[in-house]
Amino acid sequence: MKAEKKILIVVPDITRKAHLKAVLPRMLRRAQGLGPRAQGSGEERSLPEGDPRTSIKIIVGTGLHKPHTNTELKSLVGENIFSKYTVVTHSQDKKCLVYKGRTRSGIPVVLNRNVYEADIIMTVGLIEPHLYAGYSGGAKAIAIGLAGEDTINATHHPRFLDNDGTAIGSLQNNPFQKTLWEIVSGLPVKHSINVVNDREGRLLKIFEGGLKESFAEGVSFAKRIFEKRMKKSFDAVICSVGSPKDVNLYQASRAFNYVLNTGKPIVKKGGIVLVRASLRDGFGRGIAEKRFSRAMKVMKSPQDFINKIKQGGCVAGEHRAYMVAKALKDARLGFIGQKAYTYSKGCPFLAFPTVKAARDFIKHTMGEEASIYEVSNALSVIISR
Repeated sequence: MKAEKKILIVVPDITRKAHLKAVLPRMLRRAQGLGPRAQGSGEERSLPEGDPRTSIKIIVGTGLHKPHTNTELKSLVGENIFSKYTVVTHSQDKKCLVYKGRTRSGIPVVLNRNVYEADIIMTVGLIEPHLYAGYSGGAKAIAIGLAGEDTINATHHPRFLDNDGTAIGSLQNNPFQKTLWEIVSGLPVKHSINVVNDREGRLLKIFEGGLKESFAEGVSFAKRIFEKRMKKSFDAVICSVGSPKDVNLYQASRAFNYVLNTGKPIVKKGGIVLVRASLRDGFGRGIAEKRFSRAMKVMKSPQDFINKIKQGGCVAGEHRAYMVAKALKDARLGFIGQKAYTYSKGCPFLAFPTVKAARDFIKHTMGEEASIYEVSNALSVIISR
């Protein structure tokens, strides 16, 4: 009998709506088909579920966000899959990480040990607009989702964040995206599923095949769905981010940059950008979220904070505060929701309990004729002039 094949399936974390309960059964059937060849057979064939010659492990790529509990893992993949397969969460524990040298540009490559112990790797990605990668999905599932802190810190440094190519919707000449692909080069990634949702988070289309091919096809489709141009700009934008991204300030604050970092933003200089979010977990509970919280609470001057980071660099989490500071130079920022004031207190954010209260403030400070534009699910759309 052939030696057991170790198959690793990499999936996004609970803050990304990748529809795993619908997608994973399809991926698992494919995984069984990638098992070892039957004795005397020249072709690979599917093996019965649970066949001892095929070891399948599902790992959730959390990056520097908090590792998932068993309850969260079960909710993410579904009780049936959780009970039949080994489902684990990525961890920043040094015992779980392996250093594999550096990229050509000097970025340390530190990934989860499971990546290097697998004979076959399969990935599930969610393709949506992303501030640094241009679009998420593809190589990011492994290169960031299963990366150690050294890799994440290095790729979220101002040398990347300030590069013109590192931008929402940008793939050409994007050093961040290029680095992700270099990190995963040489890994035994045999199959990939990349999903695209509509702007409300409903599953729209599945792209399946090689890692690069399914990503490229998915992005081509996503650009037609998510990128939009407008002829005018507005005094204020009120946007939502939708579940699960509205869970904390770290995730929800990304909307500020999605609105303002498009090259030609739809908000006038000195305008207002407000984000509707539940913020039920406050700033968030992961390593990156806690760093973001500390940075925002000591930020007195956005420009001073930007200068400090440019001179001394930053670690992951602080990079989010750096991007918010850059947005604060162009507009006043804030949150709308019952917990908005509680969690943004002490930070350079406006806070309103309701949309009506926010609109009243905009009209009061900017005049009754102030123009207000509302954006639903701002993290799934690129609107520019």
